[in-house]
Amino acid sequence: MVNWIVKEFKQEHADEIVSYGMNSKLMEVDASYKDHRICTADKGNAYTLFVDKKPIVAGGIIILWDGVAEGWVMASQTIYDVKFLACKEIKRRTDILCKKNNVKRLQTTVKYNFKTGIRFATWLGLKPEGVMRKYGPDGSDYYRMAKIY
Repeated sequence: MVNWIVKEFKQEHADEIVSYGMNSKLMEVDASYKDHRICTADKGNAYTLFVDKKPIVAGGIIILWDGVAEGWVMASQTIYDVKFLACKEIKRRTDILCKKNNVKRLQTTVKYNFKTGIRFATWLGLKPEGVMRKYGPDGSDYYRMAKIY
């Protein structure tokens, strides 16, 4: 039996998640750019899933303007130990946050060659809108993906 709890996101959760190692080597580079991480505790619109008192995954939305939000998720490599629980909670809580904030468009970026991330964003209901060339802090390409509510 897994001992888990969800708490309001705090910035130190992100630092702990990074310290455990990201869920993909592709994300290690992005996470190393601490000043450019998108993760933020935007007006209570972010959460962290803890398993056995360790933060495993954090996510949330950043309101850009009325009806439009940027979604984000960051996960440690230990997410694979609880992937079904984590995926279910991310999906449920993202939809709750979007409904609470009257979001009509949720958008995010996913690293172009991060197949697991693309598959996950698609499962969440986001659709690819195009490639953002040289978008990443390291000059890498990303997909812009969005879900219309």
